[in-house]
Amino acid sequence: MPELPEVEIMRRYFEHSALNKRIVGLQFHDPLFKVFKSSPEELQDSLIGSNFISTERIGKYLFIKTDQGNYLHLHFGMTGDLELFRSDSLPKYTRFVFEFEDGDKLAFKDLRKFGVIQLVDSPEVYQKANKLGTDLLKIQASEFIEAIKGRKIAIKTALLDQKHFAGIGNWIADEMLFNAGIHPKKACNDLNDQQLKTLLKEGQAIVKAAIAKDTHYGDFPKDFFVNYRKEGALHPEHPNSPVERLVVGGRGTFIVPERQKL
Repeated sequence: MPELPEVEIMRRYFEHSALNKRIVGLQFHDPLFKVFKSSPEELQDSLIGSNFISTERIGKYLFIKTDQGNYLHLHFGMTGDLELFRSDSLPKYTRFVFEFEDGDKLAFKDLRKFGVIQLVDSPEVYQKANKLGTDLLKIQASEFIEAIKGRKIAIKTALLDQKHFAGIGNWIADEMLFNAGIHPKKACNDLNDQQLKTLLKEGQAIVKAAIAKDTHYGDFPKDFFVNYRKEGALHPEHPNSPVERLVVGGRGTFIVPERQKL
């Protein structure tokens, strides 16, 4: 599933591939129109003849502004991706294509069709209407602490709640908790301000490192917990404490018991 780092890479890819090019056509390749939250007619009326001029990302949500002042929202669901091409052969699992005046085409691909293509008024309006929190890379420590402190739910559950801070996915939350030495079932109100500051610092560092590696997981540092995130694996810093799998808030969760004690 595309997480914040993957969507940031796709935001940069979209900028490189599609900004400041006149849109001359659109292709729709989802017969059931499952991924389209705006009608083909709305998309054609709003986009054809326009140029994309800027992008913005909030968590896992991508927004692209046109020179007409409106915005296209792309969400990549579980299997969404982008691919620039020029041939007549569609990339596999293409659901939507932007055709540009220079001959380039940009495909929105989505195997499982959980993605979203939608016109919105603005990122801010969408964020408010969908109760989407501040992006993880932009949130300040004071805001992060205020969103968590005093809550009685498990910290893992709180980290995945997108209404307070957007962009923390399942593996990122596990990585944050491992680095901070915090058990995922620990209640938020049992954590102090310093522990919460550490969590945020680790989360931002993890995401930046993933982006720097172009989200190629095999290139991540060897001590990254995600490299050992399976039951029975041994992290090199804890060779006597095999990784255990838990379920927290309905989500599969992995810990090193020696490091993360409840």
